[in-house]
Amino acid sequence: MEFRILGPVRVRAGDRPVPTAGPRQERVLAALLLAAGRVVPVERLVDVVWDGEPPATATRQVRNVTTALRRTLLDAGFADDVLTAEGPGFVLRPPAFDLREFEAHAERGEYREALACWRGPALAGVAGAALEGEVARLEEHRLSTVELCLAGELADGEDVVAELTALVLEHPLREGFTGLLMRALHQRGRQADALRVYQATRRRLVDELGVEPGPRLRSLHEQVLQEPPEDSTGPCYLPFDLPDFTGRQHEVDRLVALLPEGAPVVVDGMAGVGKTALAVRAAHLAASAFGDGQLFVDLHGFTPGRAPLSPETALEALLVQLGVPANRHPDGLDRRAALWRARTAGRKLLVLLDNALNEDQVRPLLPGTGTVAVLATSRRHLTALDGAVPISVDILPPSAASALFTAVSGRQDAGVAQRCGYLPLAIRIAAARLRHRPQWTVEELAERLGSEHDRLAELRAGSRDVAAAFSLSYEDLPLVQRRMFRLLGGHPGTVLTTGAAAAMAGLSERDAGRLLEDLLDAHLLTQHSRGGYGFHDLLAEHARGLAAPDEAAVARSRLLDYYRDGGDERWYAGETRNLVAVTEHALAHERYDHAWRIAEHTTAHLQQRGRRDEFLTVARAGNTAARRLGDPDAIQCSLGYLADAYWESGELGAAMACAEERLDLAGSAVDRAAALSRLGALHGMFSRYDKAFACYRDALLLASADESLTSLILANVSHNKVMLGRLDDALASARRATEIRLRTGDERGAVLSAAQEAVVLSHLSRSEEALSLAERSVRAAVELAYPFGEAWSRIDYADVLLAAELPAQAREQAERACGILAELNHPLLLAMAANSLGAACRGTGDPEAALRHHRLARDTARRIGYLAQESRADHGIAQLME
Repeated sequence: MEFRILGPVRVRAGDRPVPTAGPRQERVLAALLLAAGRVVPVERLVDVVWDGEPPATATRQVRNVTTALRRTLLDAGFADDVLTAEGPGFVLRPPAFDLREFEAHAERGEYREALACWRGPALAGVAGAALEGEVARLEEHRLSTVELCLAGELADGEDVVAELTALVLEHPLREGFTGLLMRALHQRGRQADALRVYQATRRRLVDELGVEPGPRLRSLHEQVLQEPPEDSTGPCYLPFDLPDFTGRQHEVDRLVALLPEGAPVVVDGMAGVGKTALAVRAAHLAASAFGDGQLFVDLHGFTPGRAPLSPETALEALLVQLGVPANRHPDGLDRRAALWRARTAGRKLLVLLDNALNEDQVRPLLPGTGTVAVLATSRRHLTALDGAVPISVDILPPSAASALFTAVSGRQDAGVAQRCGYLPLAIRIAAARLRHRPQWTVEELAERLGSEHDRLAELRAGSRDVAAAFSLSYEDLPLVQRRMFRLLGGHPGTVLTTGAAAAMAGLSERDAGRLLEDLLDAHLLTQHSRGGYGFHDLLAEHARGLAAPDEAAVARSRLLDYYRDGGDERWYAGETRNLVAVTEHALAHERYDHAWRIAEHTTAHLQQRGRRDEFLTVARAGNTAARRLGDPDAIQCSLGYLADAYWESGELGAAMACAEERLDLAGSAVDRAAALSRLGALHGMFSRYDKAFACYRDALLLASADESLTSLILANVSHNKVMLGRLDDALASARRATEIRLRTGDERGAVLSAAQEAVVLSHLSRSEEALSLAERSVRAAVELAYPFGEAWSRIDYADVLLAAELPAQAREQAERACGILAELNHPLLLAMAANSLGAACRGTGDPEAALRHHRLARDTARRIGYLAQESRADHGIAQLME
């Protein structure tokens, strides 16, 4: 099962191609693959299909095209979740994908394997202005990978002249290929040929673009003219290259390729991430290209007990390494920097500047010519260092982190690397401790690191201390940034939003945003998305340990107030991943009033988004908080959303218990009506329709002052009366529910009651009216971007189509409903949809599919106790077995 875009856009199921239905579907597939695993908004798909000139029906057409594509994929044997609707758009989850394979090979430095993933120009045959930028990006990635591949092979002494000659002919204005070909020719003693390649490229640049070659290519030309002896033996001051260095192959290869090009390269990253080890490894590998010497200075920007080296002192060390006696160094930064530039001009030198504090420390150390490669490391983004190429280093991937632990400790990892947050410094310290304590097991060490509150105390060995390394970064911050760093450590969630940070610090969002960006530049935060930041686990622990108890308590109160007050849809979009953690945090800190109120408004959001597990977790925490608070109104309110959560999860017995308890506790008429409404719905699911009707009847009397609740009860009454055979009453109830909802602006509720009305009309043999109303209900749900309502209305539409003896169309509607529900993870509706799909498959002469879907409905309904749908499934299976 494979998707391909590195060449023509293709889908394969084993050895069989999966055809797409025309250019629009190909464009939609291409756009979804380019954002694989992420939501692609419908608006983006519209742009891709129509290049900025969509018809009025574009949104509906895109949804139809995407749904048809999903059916094609499912028919080909792909998993149910390969293409699903989510939020404002669709998500494609390819099980195998050539772009992902290409990037993984390139990340590991397996460049030949990466390039083998290409079968032609990216997105070949899929035209469109909206995709041109992506095509250009992919082609540039391919060409950059080719350069890295050939640069590495050239450094290894391989003969790449023929391949580079063809590439220069194909890309005559790409100076990177020209430079590599010149080096390859010169490496084989073909100086004249190298010079001719340069002259040919220069003429073309001048004739076609009116520009001279860039400084790197001109510098390489000068080197070839001078033809320095290959056996030059300059001094080497590089530090020891760790033999157990692990991972980072892509970064190493990139550094080795970048260093000869002349621009300063800066490796930046958080404390302990392995910047120095990476830079030293790359410098040793690149050393042969710098025959005049390899120099090294530790600038002590973040060294315990040492002040940062001044630029004058750093220049003194560098000049001494070049052989200039200290008594011949001029006084003053400017004069000493001038001597440094004069002594390095035209020489093939590599200079490693480790542990830089900031740009001002590095800038005077830069040479004047591109023949000298400068490689610097820093904990900060050196954004003001003009012309520098940044290489940001993150924590190790899990596999490489475990391999590092094994290399240092001599034992197989058993969770230690994960407990160290995949941070190389922490892993090395933990592994070193284990190596010197043979009586410990790896599992015991992992257990010692298991608490998120005292891991830093365990990560110390001799002079190496993770907390001390973090402290140096913290102490370099201005006071206002330090305060923000401390306060953020108290946030219990995984995403630090600007709004939450502003609340904790008592600042405006504008000022808080600036501080978050400052901490990001200092590598004390990471960035998940625009406006969403995060902590490394160990840094979060360090930040919590720095905050004074009173300071932390005030920040916590502000944070919980912020979450209690909630916000609009945009607020929820940013905070969704924090809602469980914040509610449980409030509960754990005995802020019970906050906990149940946060749960009160966030459960509705989680329910609408189909986040079933989080909905249930938050609802349980809110109910626990309300009970501990002892407020009867809070308890009965929390029982309402907890009953809804159990209902959504298919735990109908638990939902019944909550609804019954709420009815006992509810004091107001509206609250009692809400509890009775839920009880009625649950009795209906257990096929106790008389009891359900009694609950609805009493609920309607109590809910007269609440039109929203009244409309909900009426819609449920309509379904109940259908089951009791009272169809005229059922129709009247559904129509009254729809009328109330339209009058009060409840468009989503009107979708559901209109679909119910269509079902009743179908039972009354008024097929034409039923079909028209059901189709309008589906269309309204799609236009509202209401996936739950769309699934519900498509199920009802399928049943109406079945009654009208249109099984093929019914099958399409039921399949689309099942697709939505697989994403929403809603077992109740899934049981209904699967039964409708089973009946439709039976009607289209596909008994195998019918049996499969009825069995899914039966198993789902049986698991959650939904007797009505279980009986329907059993009946469908029995018919198939006759």
